[in-house]
Amino acid sequence: MTSVPTIHPHDRNLPASVVRKRRRFRRIGYLMLAIAVLTAAPGWALYGVAIWNVFSLRHFTFLHAVVAYGLLIFSSVALVLGLWYLLLAQARRLSIMVDGGTEGGGEKAQARCGNCGWPRDYPDRFCRHCGKPLSAPPTETPKSPADL
Repeated sequence: MTSVPTIHPHDRNLPASVVRKRRRFRRIGYLMLAIAVLTAAPGWALYGVAIWNVFSLRHFTFLHAVVAYGLLIFSSVALVLGLWYLLLAQARRLSIMVDGGTEGGGEKAQARCGNCGWPRDYPDRFCRHCGKPLSAPPTETPKSPADL
């Protein structure tokens, strides 16, 4: 008997490839945040010991300070990466919602240059790749004042 994987409420009505990427981004993000917390705790403890030894004029070991700074820098990098991956997961969801629910960028196919096949936007008058003039986009203009 196979179990159906539970779908996050924010992942409903999204394509399967987007759901996989969002799960992967969330998983990496939470892992990075856990690493950030696990390295920050000993980093701050070692940093505090190093500062306390300096203030109390005890034997100061330079290695404590170096390890403390290394752990704190690694913790900061892991924190930023974790938040970045969580932001990517959310941005992926929002981009799919804006594109109309499909991963390919909506139901409307993008127009292309007749000469080189490069994608074009309708306001463009010349191809951004080959420089050839593009045909004007179809406009709905009335033929006579009676059609208004």
